[in-house]
Amino acid sequence: MRGFITLVKKEYLGSIRSKKVIWLPIVFMLMTLTQPLTLYYMEDILKMGGGLPEGSVLQMPVPSAEEVMASVLSQLNTLGVLVIVIAVMSTISDERKNGSLTFILTRPVSSLQIVGSKTLAEGSIVVISFICGYLLSYYYTVILFSTIPIQQVMESMLIYSLYCLFIVVCVIFSSAILTSNGAIAIVNILFFSVLSIAGSLFSEFLKWSPTELSNHAMNTLIDESTHGLTGSILVTIILMILLLFAGARAVDQKRV
Repeated sequence: MRGFITLVKKEYLGSIRSKKVIWLPIVFMLMTLTQPLTLYYMEDILKMGGGLPEGSVLQMPVPSAEEVMASVLSQLNTLGVLVIVIAVMSTISDERKNGSLTFILTRPVSSLQIVGSKTLAEGSIVVISFICGYLLSYYYTVILFSTIPIQQVMESMLIYSLYCLFIVVCVIFSSAILTSNGAIAIVNILFFSVLSIAGSLFSEFLKWSPTELSNHAMNTLIDESTHGLTGSILVTIILMILLLFAGARAVDQKRV
């Protein structure tokens, strides 16, 4: 246990030195903040862009606060996934390249502790960054539009936080089996894109898919059905555990 705590501290120290604990929350806050601001000022933005016939009147439908928050999560399904992949993709691959992973493996720690410590450190930083951005968007949504029951916001935030954690685990697993950061990024982006598209095409067959967590988070906000949420949570947790063990095995097999 002492070795695991030491590894976790090492991961946090590395994130502090690389400024990840600073730039990642800022990126999430910028991504989530732009959505309520853009929707609120959309009419002014279109007027400033010109191209409208003279004398025409532009009236944009005002979205509800719940729809604004749901659109924030929808935006994170694209840009957010990309940011998480970029932030986490070099977690193991870079240490393998510079030889530090080989040195760590000579110490009295297991490969599972190594993968677990990286998952805990990277996952907590990503989730906290998401929460910071999400709560900021909630604050501006309440100011610009209207209030939302805080219970709905918290429920959607917890559901999407689990999805963020799943993305982190997938990227760390990829980093354990691949050596190129470019390959890790491409594989994960394609994987989540295909899984998301497949989920929309075969919604009944893939109703327990981890990517459905994002839809459940949005449905929680707009009071739509969250049928299959429990199944998605259980499948996601099981897959994360399996990927952790598979990543640890990959680290063992790729010892230099």
